[in-house]
Amino acid sequence: MTHESAPQADGPRELLAAVRDLTRQVQVAQRGTWFALLVLAVVTLAAIPVYRYAPYLDLFDTCRSREQHTVCMQPNPAELGYWTVALVLAYAAIAGFYVRQSRRRGVGTPIRPYVLVGVALAVLMAAVSIWLTFHPLLPVPADPFSTDPVEIEVGPAEWLVNGLTSPVAVIALALLVLARVERNWALLAYSLGYLVIVLVQGGQVIHSTSPWFFLPHLLLSAALLLLGSAAFALFRPRIEVPRR
Repeated sequence: MTHESAPQADGPRELLAAVRDLTRQVQVAQRGTWFALLVLAVVTLAAIPVYRYAPYLDLFDTCRSREQHTVCMQPNPAELGYWTVALVLAYAAIAGFYVRQSRRRGVGTPIRPYVLVGVALAVLMAAVSIWLTFHPLLPVPADPFSTDPVEIEVGPAEWLVNGLTSPVAVIALALLVLARVERNWALLAYSLGYLVIVLVQGGQVIHSTSPWFFLPHLLLSAALLLLGSAAFALFRPRIEVPRR
């Protein structure tokens, strides 16, 4: 009768390194970037009927009337209310999706920083927008009742503040946090490009009597988010991991 010793298992360090590597692979595979971008695109598209049909709430007495025309020098507070509530709900939905992914795979993703920063930015956007209503940085057109579209150039400081306080910029800033949470270089590059585009848009303020003047701005943002969602969904890595 002979006795053969069983092959020695890997040491604790090798085993720990293997577990960490597998955990990292699962975290990469369960990234929900595509879902986050999709939800934010839906929120952006849903803003179109709010911009077009929501009645103007002149809460801060910014409207001026002449004959049968009324011009309001600040965005509709209903739009600000929509974005604040919609973004908070969007981040809640995104957090729920990530939690479900984590439970299904058995490996958690630190999504909390992204959600908290996103909600904080949405609330800060509302606060700054209200402050700017009483302390406007943008120049007032010489004739606000003119029927001709007028493009007003603004200085660097006004351009930056106006751009960063826009809802689409708030989305981009929160995506930068998500890129850090996921350690996703592709998302970082996408978020920076998206932020640059929306900041360029925010640097030009168009005063127009057209009820659809906002449409190109929202459609471009939604299109970028939808394309990004499709790209991240198509090229996301996959890994087969035994389920619990």
